[in-house]
Parts: sequence; C-alpha cells; structure tokens
Amino acid sequence: MKLCVLASGSKGNSTYVESHGAALIIDQGITHRKLVTRLNERGLDPGKVKAILVSHEHSDHVNGVGVTSRALGVPIYATAGSHANIRDLLNGNETLVTIESGVPFSVGPLEVHPFSVPHDASEPVQYCIRSGAKKIAIATDIGFASTLVVERIRDANILVIESNYDVDMLKKGSYPWQLKQRIMGKTGHLSNRNTSELLFNIIRDGSTKIVLAHLSEENNDPVIALRTIQELFDKYERSIGCLIAASQHEATPVIEV
Repeated sequence: MKLCVLASGSKGNSTYVESHGAALIIDQGITHRKLVTRLNERGLDPGKVKAILVSHEHSDHVNGVGVTSRALGVPIYATAGSHANIRDLLNGNETLVTIESGVPFSVGPLEVHPFSVPHDASEPVQYCIRSGAKKIAIATDIGFASTLVVERIRDANILVIESNYDVDMLKKGSYPWQLKQRIMGKTGHLSNRNTSELLFNIIRDGSTKIVLAHLSEENNDPVIALRTIQELFDKYERSIGCLIAASQHEATPVIEV
C-alpha cells in the first residue's frame, strides 16, 4: 500500500491511498489543478483514482470534490449527512454513494471501514483502509480520542493522525475566545499533547509509520508538534519509529508498506 498526504491544514486537505493499481482520494479540499500537480510531483497517477471518500462537509475537506469527481469520472462516497451538505458544490453529473459508519465497503482491492468521530459536523466519519494484511488509518478532525477511534486506528501500518494545535499557542493567540473553546472542545480538534498521549498508548513497537496532520498554521508549528511527541517517547525510552508532519503547502513523500 502507498499513502501520500497531498495537503493538510485549514486551507485544504487531501490524501491519496493506493494498492494494486487502484487508488482513493480521502477528502478533496484543494483545487483539482493543485491535486493533479501534487500527484504528478510525487509520481502518482490520477488515472488510478477510483473514488473520493469524504470525511465531513467542512469546506477545507470538500471544496474541490465536485470538480475532481467530474474530471476523473469517479464517485463520491459520503454519509447522508455529508452528502446533504455538499450539494452546492455539485452540478448533478456526479455519482453519489451513501455510506454508513460501521458498514465496510470495497473499492477494487481496497476494503474501507468508515468509523464515527466526535466533530462538529453532520455524520462525520474517518477511515481505515485495508489491502491484504496491511492497514492504513486516517483520524483527523476529532475532538477527543473515543474508545471507537482508538480501536479503529490501533495496529495500523500507516497512521495519519491529527495534531492540530499547541495549547499555549492557541491560548495566547489572536482567535476569539469562543473559537478557542470550539477548537479545544469535545467536538473540535486534537492538540499536540492529546496526540502524544494517544500515540504513546497505542504504539508499541515503533513499526507504525505516523503522519501528523491538520496542523494549524497560526496555533502550531511542525517542530513543536514533532518534539512534543518525540519527548514523551524519549522520556520512557520508547521507540516512535517513522514520524513526519504533513504540510499545507506541499505533499508528503510517498509512504509505502
């Protein structure tokens, strides 16, 4: 399996997953042109994409979904709540497939397991994707790591996990207090500290390849996010293995398992 986070942050999110010649786009919050450019830059073929999976309807996850669906001729998979909230981005020429949390489905060789997450959207989900014995898990835009989230992301070969904000930077930053409360709330986002503790509890042998995602450009810094996690593992002499931070401005390297 291959994974590449094409963009991650409040200005647009999109992730590419491939196995045995078939690929998925998980969220499409960037322009179609930018998506194709970043795929080409990493040597990935847009022609392999078979479907777009939507996690939820917030604009940074869906702004480009209609154009990309039409351009590539691929269906959009989303919950009923998400479909209802993205119709303004569609022109009726797209194929929509309604999914449910907890009900797996297949796209070619890729077995997709959507699972519910606590976030302030209509029927939000995230995804585990399996191919053979390999597993990729994506968990961003979650207010806290529920028992379900922990179980779904455990034992992933590649884990894309939110590390949205540094608590001190957010509290001292320019956001209005109401927005700060929303971000820190149970249906908001995970902080660096939240993510470090979550990873410490589920990563046992250092073999999982981890991508930190959805970092706030105003309330976080990749160096701080990576250091927060690394320091916790170092404190207890535990191995974290491969750990990188995704960017809003360029795609990650292609990660393979």
